[in-house]
Amino acid sequence: MLDIRHIVGAVLLFVKGLVKLIGECEDFSELEKGVHELCQDVCNQIFTWALEKIDTRLMNERDRSIWEVVGFRTKTAISTFGEFPLKRRLYRNKETGETKFFLDELLGWPERARVTPYLKELAIKLSTELSFGRAAEILSYLVPKLSTMTIWHITQEAGEILQREGEEKRAAVFEDGGAPGGKEVVGELHIEGDGVIVNLQREKEKRGEIKHIVTYEGKKQVSRNRFALQNKLVVSTLSEGQVAWEESYARAGGEWDLEQIKEIYIGGDGAKWIKEGLEYFPGAVYCLDPYHLNRHLTEALWYDEETFQKVGAAISHSNWQETQAILTEAIKKTRGNRKKRLIKLLHYLEENWTGIINSAGAKRLGTIEGQIQHNVARRMKRLGAKWTTTGGDRMARLLAAKANGELSNYASRWPVEHGKLKEIAQIKPVEKSVEKQKAGEIGEWLQATIPALKGPFADRPWIKHVLRELTRPEFAALIC
Repeated sequence: MLDIRHIVGAVLLFVKGLVKLIGECEDFSELEKGVHELCQDVCNQIFTWALEKIDTRLMNERDRSIWEVVGFRTKTAISTFGEFPLKRRLYRNKETGETKFFLDELLGWPERARVTPYLKELAIKLSTELSFGRAAEILSYLVPKLSTMTIWHITQEAGEILQREGEEKRAAVFEDGGAPGGKEVVGELHIEGDGVIVNLQREKEKRGEIKHIVTYEGKKQVSRNRFALQNKLVVSTLSEGQVAWEESYARAGGEWDLEQIKEIYIGGDGAKWIKEGLEYFPGAVYCLDPYHLNRHLTEALWYDEETFQKVGAAISHSNWQETQAILTEAIKKTRGNRKKRLIKLLHYLEENWTGIINSAGAKRLGTIEGQIQHNVARRMKRLGAKWTTTGGDRMARLLAAKANGELSNYASRWPVEHGKLKEIAQIKPVEKSVEKQKAGEIGEWLQATIPALKGPFADRPWIKHVLRELTRPEFAALIC
């Protein structure tokens, strides 16, 4: 695709820049940064040349009876090796008046896209860990001219795709009546849900709740005190509980054959929207999450170890009457805030007693707090962070995709025309007579353009082992 002049030009650009950097740098950090920027410049130049050569070939091979060249159009793009201008030809169909860029079509380049796919992927991954401003700042160390708004737009595009995909899967089951189609059958399935309160902006409500639902088959011990969830599936949204459960059911139903699973446990902290999950999963049993049960007991009885032990023993024996009697007696003996906490604990236990006595299932649960902190809270509850309902929902979905190991799938891939590109990239064989003729022409051009090949510094390593090697006849085959 590139002729010898391009290759020599790139080598000269790099060598000239490197020599200048070595001579002018004050420390190694400055040298390293300069070499990085120089490599970006060289890559930009070579990539631009290659695209221009492809565009020229597409022009020469077009059906001239149908397509005419209107002229050149230039767009500025940003990739992992910096900003570069993309100059390509615009064509018009003589019969229909349709216009298109053959090069854009070949590369799968969307009409208004400015940031390349791999850079988008990096931006999305960083924005799920850091604020948009911080993500832009870090990327700008490697790729200049990336603004906070550019990062924001990239994440919004990816989040919108996830929103649309989630709605399509939900609607296919709950509006169109389709079966989810899952094939996997396991002995039991565990589903845990919890909410994260985030601050909202430009909305009627000042705060919103992100619904986070984690479905998994079980836990596998990976070290002495660590367990990993098996075949984890995460759904996260700022929508209402009904939407969250419908999407979760559609996603889970696409993985597992839910009708064939004998035991399904749904765990939560007692919130009403979590218990609504029982309506979606046939035969499911609700269990109060052990973490939240222990937290409520500790908050109310931290000062009275004896009563704490008695209540714990009564709960472990599933004895509601004894639990109620112990707490009622403790309430009579206390005053003020401690009394209020005990009354609150008694009501909490009464409302969730069914979930508490399902202890066999509850012992297998207790993972949601760590999951929600790791997957959602540390990004979306950052100090000062505020979200719109749309933006918050999209970020929650991106974080769920990340937890599922699917985040890279939602950075645009720009599918190329593999067959045509492979044909263009092939090096055509050159007849020996033509090869010698072209090599001679190139040699003359090189000697005229680069006197150093015959000058007093011709024995210098970079001339002797780099530039002179480029004059070998084999390089004639690189000419398109």
